[in-house]
Amino acid sequence: MSHSTLLKATVGAKIRLTAWSDTTITRIRQRQANLDRGQTAFEYLGIILVVIVIIGAMIGTGIGQLIVDKIKTQVGLIKAG
Repeated sequence: MSHSTLLKATVGAKIRLTAWSDTTITRIRQRQANLDRGQTAFEYLGIILVVIVIIGAMIGTGIGQLIVDKIKTQVGLIKAG
């Protein structure tokens, strides 16, 4: 492959990459400009409710104590080894 052919291929790739990145960045900026900014109180309430349900399920089923026991066992193995 000659130096000239390699240079042409490199320049062509650079031009295509620049055009692609400019188009992509423009699209991302347009998409972000149209979105709502920040979280609403309702969305935060939904997240809090999900966390409460997960914690309640762990407490109600006893799986929380099982997890604690397994962690204590593993920590004990680390300290013993």
